Amino acid sequence: MNDKLTDLKNSYTNLDINFAVVSAIIERNRNGITEVLIQTRWKPDRDPCYSGLIEIPAGSVKHYENVYHAVTREVWEETGLKVIRFIPDIRTPVFSNQEDDCFAFVPFCCQQQLKGGWPRVGFVFRCEVEDQEPVAAPGEVKDIRWISRSDLKKIITNTPQQVFTIQLGVLKYYLDHR
Repeated sequence: MNDKLTDLKNSYTNLDINFAVVSAIIERNRNGITEVLIQTRWKPDRDPCYSGLIEIPAGSVKHYENVYHAVTREVWEETGLKVIRFIPDIRTPVFSNQEDDCFAFVPFCCQQQLKGGWPRVGFVFRCEVEDQEPVAAPGEVKDIRWISRSDLKKIITNTPQQVFTIQLGVLKYYLDHR
């Protein structure tokens, strides 16, 4: 790990916080087969430990950003695709009783990194996107591709070390409970 990255990581280690993240399980149906969008994480300068691993689109929630906007933004930034639907899409209206906008929502599942890496707590959403082919964002991801659920299950089962650890449990849950 380079010195800048080590210094940054150490500065966050001294804070008692978790980083909010969102992830998107993006599905499409082609010829009766459900496919999932996966990509290769590619941030060798910023995150060399996890670069080269399979992941789904994901990223941080910005300060006071609505999680649905964060998912939509991250999917767009990493793949060039527009989210058109969340499954399920369960959320309350935004309440502002004391000039403090708040709402409740139901993600597909949640995730947490318990040690190593960054202290992440996340919300995972199943999404559909417009019918376009994805385009990888340079410096973020590469090798974006659609994969059948059965091929994804083979990767999760036979070579889990190829998958970004925080998303491994998410994808196993998805394959077992969808």
